[in-house]
Amino acid sequence: MKVSERMTKNPITVNPSATAKDVAEKMEKENVGTVLVTDGGRLKGIVIDRQIITKVIAAGKDPAKVRVSEFMTESPVTANFDMEIEEASRIIGEKGFRRIPVVENGKPVGIISVADIVEHARTCTECMTNILSEAAKAER
Repeated sequence: MKVSERMTKNPITVNPSATAKDVAEKMEKENVGTVLVTDGGRLKGIVIDRQIITKVIAAGKDPAKVRVSEFMTESPVTANFDMEIEEASRIIGEKGFRRIPVVENGKPVGIISVADIVEHARTCTECMTNILSEAAKAER
């Protein structure tokens, strides 16, 4: 199965000049913990809610003044939209991430998460159970 079949589509994006406050408000409004940073439609970085807490709030900085470009993770690890989900799973596992952006021609088209991969594995397990059950019935 391809990453594009399991990913969350239409990721939430912000411009590098957005402030930490802007991002936090967008995260709250959209009920997400991850926002992609784009410039001219191209992926430049990623921000997770924890970065706002650790790199802005805990550092005593004013969230209304700190730009995303100052604390985002630049050039994040990505998955390609046509990549097999098992390959994305390997990348996420090796890097220890919970989610990574999905790109097509350098432009973000989604986010694939551990939860998406677990759901895929659950579906595959159910499918294999059904196949094995049917094969056992056929042998009888």
